[in-house]
Amino acid sequence: MRLAFCLYRYFPYSGLSRDFLRIVEECRERDHDLHVYVSEWQGPRPEGISVNLLPVLPLSNHSRLDSFYRQFRKARRSGRFDAVIGFNKMPGLDLYYGGDICYAEKMAMRSTPLHLLTPRYYGFRSFERAVFGMHSHTVILSLSEREKGIYQQHYCTAESRFIALPPTLDKSRISGVASRENMMEKRRELGIRDDQKLLLFMGSGFRTKGLDRVLLAMAALPHEIRDTVRLLVVGQDRERPYRGLVSGNRLTRHVRFLGGRDDVMEIMAAGDILIHPAYRETTGTVLIEAMIAGLPILVTDVCGYADHVARANAGIVLKSPFDQGTMNRMLGSMLVSENRKLWCENGRRYARDPGLCRMPEEAADAIESWVTTCRSDAAKPSAIPPGQVLYLDEELRNQFSCGRELEQIMALDGLVVRDEPNRKTVRLDLAGKSYYLKTHGGVGWREILKNLVYLRMPVLGASNEWHGIHHLRRIGVDTMTVAGFGKTPGNPATQRSFVLTHELKDCISLEDYCAGWISDPPGTPGEIRFKRWLIGKVAGIARDIHESGANHRDLYLCHFLLRTGFTQGEPDPVKSRLYMIDLHRMQIRRRTPSRWIIKDLAGLYFSSHDAGLTTRDLYRFMCVYRSGSVAHALTRDRAFWERVRIRGVRLHDYEMRKKVRQERACRATSGIR
Repeated sequence: MRLAFCLYRYFPYSGLSRDFLRIVEECRERDHDLHVYVSEWQGPRPEGISVNLLPVLPLSNHSRLDSFYRQFRKARRSGRFDAVIGFNKMPGLDLYYGGDICYAEKMAMRSTPLHLLTPRYYGFRSFERAVFGMHSHTVILSLSEREKGIYQQHYCTAESRFIALPPTLDKSRISGVASRENMMEKRRELGIRDDQKLLLFMGSGFRTKGLDRVLLAMAALPHEIRDTVRLLVVGQDRERPYRGLVSGNRLTRHVRFLGGRDDVMEIMAAGDILIHPAYRETTGTVLIEAMIAGLPILVTDVCGYADHVARANAGIVLKSPFDQGTMNRMLGSMLVSENRKLWCENGRRYARDPGLCRMPEEAADAIESWVTTCRSDAAKPSAIPPGQVLYLDEELRNQFSCGRELEQIMALDGLVVRDEPNRKTVRLDLAGKSYYLKTHGGVGWREILKNLVYLRMPVLGASNEWHGIHHLRRIGVDTMTVAGFGKTPGNPATQRSFVLTHELKDCISLEDYCAGWISDPPGTPGEIRFKRWLIGKVAGIARDIHESGANHRDLYLCHFLLRTGFTQGEPDPVKSRLYMIDLHRMQIRRRTPSRWIIKDLAGLYFSSHDAGLTTRDLYRFMCVYRSGSVAHALTRDRAFWERVRIRGVRLHDYEMRKKVRQERACRATSGIR
């Protein structure tokens, strides 16, 4: 097969570049005719492979990538390749190796609206859409289930276009593990005494991988621990901004920058803890390498391979949303923990799995399979009308006429659960399973302008629920499972949309579950423990949502569904699940404004008015939500909770007045009749 591989820039200390070279070498061993296209190649070139340099103009990043793509497009026309495999997002790829994070998600969470109007955003977003968009036929070699979900959230990419690859562990890393004698020699070479703890931060891309978080955590260590700790920063990136942070926190004699290194595994074997608190990372191969070396790990759960650390019990995984104070405490506890030996042994045992090294073979298999079976399908035009957004899971894709799915789903009928102007919810059965379908009609310009006047974002359709479900799943909050989503293009005032979710079976609204607590409060020890678990669970969910930059806008007990599990006839928290639903008004930002936090909490306070909660229960909620004590709730946070209480009382009074007006209107209507 005649194959073309394109990578914008190759340098040996990049994980993406190493993966690129391993896949290329695997295809070379299978006697394929390979042609590699790059704009720059640092280090020795592989033998037997044609490396073509496509020099780009020294302009901005997006312009250079566009220049590289245009030159590659010319080369492709004369090459007549069986398949084009790209390691950077660009149009015209047959297969894409998914080693980068989602640019759309990154900009949505970090940028102001003005950034979305820049040529840089347009260039990178259009290239990303060319790979993941619904009208693209590019097959994605996916490395992370988490990142796959993010791409599907923004581009509704069909499940069938993803091929999951195993971790990107290099076999040479296993043979590179140092012996005990070499480990001690390496520590002496690095200037680390036997009584000192060696922390390691490894990876190019200091900003993305969270070096600032590491330095802040070191600065927060107690003096008696910090004096025995040394940090080595291994990786190729700009050091100057972080050297200022080092000196500003008086860590100069504790931190050393080593740059890019080839003896990574030897350094790992000499270390005591790998710390990797990344902001975003698709994979994090360094985590698997650390387990091979028997190195305990402190990592954030946004890393694609953090699941392996949790499965192996090889360290501590910090849950999202990230909290610097929590990381500071976890680092301090790991340095003195007796579990470090257990984490080392668990990591080594887990990393012996030979399946962790099969990524190049499976990637080459996927390329060959695409050439032999899928190439003809890639030429078929998309049946989805231009501008329309549509996602259906694999079970439902064949249930509707091709090209008319949205219209047919919007017309489905079932048991009506809610029927309001421009919004309807029905329960229905499809393909032997139960679903809830929520359809939205156009809200009109009057409703849009009214919301804007009150400084509120108008709810135009099902998009909020679609994004909200994905967001909650990423931060670990149980919610609905999406089976379908779609919306029509064009005028936002007339836009129609739907979201289809699987039914949550055997669940009861938390409002209904707590309704009897006033007359019949929990009495047995098991019931009291379950009540306390529920209060803590609701507080934890509210806290995680707000700390992640989101707010519900309708945070009432009726929007929590409880599935109760029992042990010996009593409710068991371990077997129970609490789900959050009705996310059609959810907002997601970089940071949640305090007024929306107070509105959410006031809604909870109002809806729990008839739940029979005691003052002690309210204090328990406050302590869990703020991760503090009752003393803090009554002193430091007193003003905050007073604002919540006042807002909740006002909401309660408003609802009572509204109820009285409705009853009067009903009696008046009955009198007329």
